[in-house]
Amino acid sequence: MSNEYPSTLISNLIASLDLNDYEDIPTGKLVLLDPKTKAPTSSFIELASPEHESRKRIDLARTRRLRAEFANNGKIQQTDPIDDFNEETDYLVAATLGWNLTQGGQPLSFSASAARTLYEDPKKKWLRAQALDGLNKTQLFIKDSAKS
Repeated sequence: MSNEYPSTLISNLIASLDLNDYEDIPTGKLVLLDPKTKAPTSSFIELASPEHESRKRIDLARTRRLRAEFANNGKIQQTDPIDDFNEETDYLVAATLGWNLTQGGQPLSFSASAARTLYEDPKKKWLRAQALDGLNKTQLFIKDSAKS
């Protein structure tokens, strides 16, 4: 095998992906999974992408705060786990833009307050975990823009 860079195989793989066929989008639809069977359901949560203003504002503020702490004393301050939970909840609430959830057989109206209540409910940790995981699923925030 030659030391040619990049390899022919890699070149062929790269050549088959047209960057114009995909684009980042500001929101994504996280399909919720049944917490026991892991089967997809018809329920979803609409999440803000990392580039959406609601998430970007919080991410940049957090980065500025951490940089300032490090610049002041050369280390990152240890935080209380309760503060971490509350900060994570604030982030989830800001990143949740809507849903089609039901509770007790009735549609659950979306609001920031309702999102906070769900994400803080100790009996709904599975929902919180899926939403947190969804925020890191980059494929949720990429649209196939290829023309058919």
